[in-house]
Amino acid sequence: MNLYLIQHAQSRSKEEDPERGITQQGRDSVLKAAHYFKTLNPQIHEIWHSSKLRARQTAHILADTLGITDKIKEQTNLAPNDNVQDAIKMLLRVEGNIAVVGHLPHLSRLASKLITGNEQVELIHFQNAGIICLMKKEESWRISWIIIPGVLQV
Repeated sequence: MNLYLIQHAQSRSKEEDPERGITQQGRDSVLKAAHYFKTLNPQIHEIWHSSKLRARQTAHILADTLGITDKIKEQTNLAPNDNVQDAIKMLLRVEGNIAVVGHLPHLSRLASKLITGNEQVELIHFQNAGIICLMKKEESWRISWIIIPGVLQV
């Protein structure tokens, strides 16, 4: 199983947009990362996102680019400060590859918990619209690769 962790795209400030939708720069970054991601043929079973607008918008851009708009699901337990153990329980019920579009600190804690068993270890520095692939082999998780939109030449 591959788990793709994606931090939502750059969003507007709360003062500029109370819903905190993504900016044009954020949209461009997601598109760049998604186009590269598509070349890897990820075979995603579902794309999960939180209820926040910025995560939903990011997930939809990703799904549109990959041609899998029928596989998007809003999920609970993916908000910035949600308990990562609840997200892990959801993941354990799935057999296919999952993409999770979420927020910090939740994504960082989730990755750390899966890889080290300790969610307080800051293992990965996430970036807006970045994609991190964790691969589950038997009972352990490891980092397989990372896409950082700012360094892509797409």
